[in-house]
This record gives sequence, structure tokens and C-alpha cells, in this order.
Amino acid sequence: MSKIIFLNGTSSSGKSTLAKQIQAQVAIPFWHFASDQLVEAGMLAKRENDGGDFDWKINRPKFFAAFHACIKAILDTGNNIILDHIIESEQWYNELKKILFAHDMFFVGVHCPVSILRERELARADRHIGQRYCGEAEYHLTHVHSYSHYDFELDTSTQTPAESAKLVLDAWSSRASSRFFEG
Repeated sequence: MSKIIFLNGTSSSGKSTLAKQIQAQVAIPFWHFASDQLVEAGMLAKRENDGGDFDWKINRPKFFAAFHACIKAILDTGNNIILDHIIESEQWYNELKKILFAHDMFFVGVHCPVSILRERELARADRHIGQRYCGEAEYHLTHVHSYSHYDFELDTSTQTPAESAKLVLDAWSSRASSRFFEG
């Protein structure tokens, strides 16, 4: 049974930074897996808003269906994952429950104040200020934490990333069955 530390939070909440710190501190091998990594690797054609032909509105559902299938494949082949993801809809939550059910799940809510989300989002090089990407964190904030109870929650603005990782790993080491599947 593969192990999952699922970091769920808005864009710019600190999931990727936290995942890297967890990966550096955990005693067993974990993959850090996020949809942003596929985009950053250049796997997608250039999007329309960046001067390309790739219509994100049409291709986004297919992209995330493939990403979710990849999560299943990684876990089903015996790999542990720190999953850095945003549950955007009830449909995604139900799909992820099916994918993750047979594995050792630990569900973490990653939070930080809106003012910090704004600062982080504005500082990110992959956000186009004045275009549709700016404000993504605030958009997600209204519903991303509404689908299930967490096994652990933390505010990434109240301690260093290394300290946040230690808090997650301490809670993970004393985990019971996940509340993720109760929703």
C-alpha cells in the first residue's frame, strides 16, 4: 500500500515549498507530484494567452483527467507521493476518493492569510498580472477547503517551511485512518 501526503490548498499557499521540505526530511522515499510540474516541464503546447494555439478552456479538463490518471499509476506501482494539488470541485473530490482509496492517505489543509496569498501570487513569475491568472488564489479560497475534513491543517505563514514540514511529518507519524474518505 503506497503512502500519500496530500497537500490541498489554494494557489500560492505554500504547497510546493512545503512538499520539497517534507521530501527532504521524510525517512522514506516520496515523489513530489504536482500538475504545475507537467506545465513547467514544457509538456503542453503554448497556450493561446501566451501566443500559441493551445486552447486551455477546451484542453484543461483533459489535462487534469490525465494528471489524475498519473496519480493512480504512480501509487498503483508502489510509489509514495507528496501530492501537491488543489481540489477544485466536488467532481474532482469524488474522482480522487476513488483513485486514493486503496492507499495510506494523510490529508493536509495548507492555509495562509489572503494578504500573504496576494503577495506570493504577485511575486510568482508564472502569474500574468492583469490577465486571467492573477487572483487565482483568492478564487480558490472560496471552495478549495470545503470538500472534506482534514487529518491535519497548518498556516504556512506562521513558521518557516522547514518547521511546517516537521509539523506535518510529526502529525503524519501518528496518523490514524484518514478523514478524506468521510466527505
